Amino acid sequence: MNNDKMTIGGEKYSASDIDLITGGEGGEPLGSILLLAKVLENPLKLPRMIKHFCTLCFQGSEMEEFRLALIRVQIDADLKMHQDIQRYQQRRYVAQVIEILLFQELMLTPSERAEDEGE
Repeated sequence: MNNDKMTIGGEKYSASDIDLITGGEGGEPLGSILLLAKVLENPLKLPRMIKHFCTLCFQGSEMEEFRLALIRVQIDADLKMHQDIQRYQQRRYVAQVIEILLFQELMLTPSERAEDEGE
């Protein structure tokens, strides 16, 4: 795990996680991005932070950007799974749970991919 930390609002966040979540676009991360970065840092916090995700309010295209952030986390976790299986399974799980809570479905559904391969 990298020790690349950045301080935003007095709290430390993983710079590589912020970069992944924002798609490398830089700028000042939104509160929803920081919330996601916090739970990715320690996925075991997710059960206690569910309410924060369920009460997120998005303006304009923020909701779609947040969903893209969740998808980036899932893709990154799948690509790096061989590096640390437990860490990346937890990160993928966190992103999937949040996506289901906010969007009622997963854009990247493993079950559909398996069905498509069987046809």
